[in-house]
Amino acid sequence: MATTTFRRVPYGDNLRLAKMVRAGVPASLLVEMAGRLAISPARLAALVNIAPRTYLRRQTANARLKPDETERALRIGRLLHIAKEVLEDEDSAARWFNRSLKALGGKSPLELCATEPGAREVEHVLGRIEHGVFA
Repeated sequence: MATTTFRRVPYGDNLRLAKMVRAGVPASLLVEMAGRLAISPARLAALVNIAPRTYLRRQTANARLKPDETERALRIGRLLHIAKEVLEDEDSAARWFNRSLKALGGKSPLELCATEPGAREVEHVLGRIEHGVFA
């Protein structure tokens, strides 16, 4: 499989995403995603539920994430991709992702993306923004 970068992940193609999850993505994808979110790779690794030392080992060895870790990372990436489309700007999407929102019980979208139910709620909020329900 070719080198995976955030921009090349096929977020709109569930069959290809499923294949990527099974194969795992390079740990370096977390570095790129963290840069786009303006957070540290260590914080993103924690949200993906990877222990700090494990993440450092994988990053140093240019290893792949396990399927469950890949799935959690791609969940965050997919929602960041949607936020970029809805908010029409990558910087605005990153700021929105890190901001505590009343609609999310005072949590940031990034915090809630750590779980599937939280990620679904973030997606609902993005849908409401897209349809002008609130900004």
